[in-house]
Amino acid sequence: MPEDDLPYAAADTECCPSGHASGRGSSTTVCLLISKYDEARRRGEVDDWTSYDDIGASFNGCVLTAEEYQRAEDRYIAAANLLARAVGTDRFILRHVFLPQPAPSWLGEVYDGRTVGLETALRLLRENLRGGSPSVLLESGQLQIAVETDFYLSAQIPESAVGALVEIEKMGLYPIRVPWEQDEEQPVSRPADDRFWAEVATRAASTEGRTRTLVLERWAHGDHGHRWYLVGEGGLPSVARSVRSQSLVTAFFDAEIRWAPRGEIARAVDLLRADNDDPCVVVFPLSGSGALRTLTCGEGTPLPGEAELPPGSEFGFFVWPYEDVVFTQEVVPGEDGRIVAEWPAPWTS
Repeated sequence: MPEDDLPYAAADTECCPSGHASGRGSSTTVCLLISKYDEARRRGEVDDWTSYDDIGASFNGCVLTAEEYQRAEDRYIAAANLLARAVGTDRFILRHVFLPQPAPSWLGEVYDGRTVGLETALRLLRENLRGGSPSVLLESGQLQIAVETDFYLSAQIPESAVGALVEIEKMGLYPIRVPWEQDEEQPVSRPADDRFWAEVATRAASTEGRTRTLVLERWAHGDHGHRWYLVGEGGLPSVARSVRSQSLVTAFFDAEIRWAPRGEIARAVDLLRADNDDPCVVVFPLSGSGALRTLTCGEGTPLPGEAELPPGSEFGFFVWPYEDVVFTQEVVPGEDGRIVAEWPAPWTS
């Protein structure tokens, strides 16, 4: 919870909702944390529930019921809807998408830069309030909204929309201004066009027979937001056709790929993690080039057991490359040639 409560007058310096910095703050931007907590609860002097998982638990002698939770959640969604109407928008771009699990079927394809309508945006916020996936920052011009930890709603609004905060207070919510810290990383904005793929092909050809070329496609943060390709001889055009629009594509040319039989892969991965500062290891069946069916063993995750391994008698594995050894990374434009996705560089899994 915020340590300092500030009035929600317009900021004199750049600001942004906590945890979802965008780099778009300005002197006419107001940055807020909106919540159901009064001052005593914000300062931790009065115990209160902070998540959907608290339903059924007791706070200050009162049990949080599903009905009470629903009433609070509805107020948050109504506040977000009010801000959207205050700035006159019904469309949002998905930013900082995090996909720790597959996206729900009702949402369809999910990627950084996708545009959704207001109804979908509000449903995403409701899912995020309940701890659901994918986590997103909703952006529409000067308006940005996201769910933060401890049941806070962060918002970045233009000064012209400050009047809507009075209505939000009438809902029993508390909009508190917060400072914004500048994110020094700049988004990748170069197109992965024909020239990019030609450069990758030239570099891959120069290392043929000595090292392996890997291409990493990323459309969101999280385990379900990326895909690896092992580029075999003449296989780059197929990779270029396979990557989806609004993805960040990265080519690595010095990949050291090892292999082990199925029964020895867990021990081999354990040894490789012990020998590297970065213990994130990617495992895949040895089944030719193209898109890989991967299993990522990160820090703190258990070694792959028989049940976790995909079919195959032999497996390749490599350490997730450092971004500073990358040849180049660029964004795949949309069908109309525009780049809508924005990816910080460097980006790590």
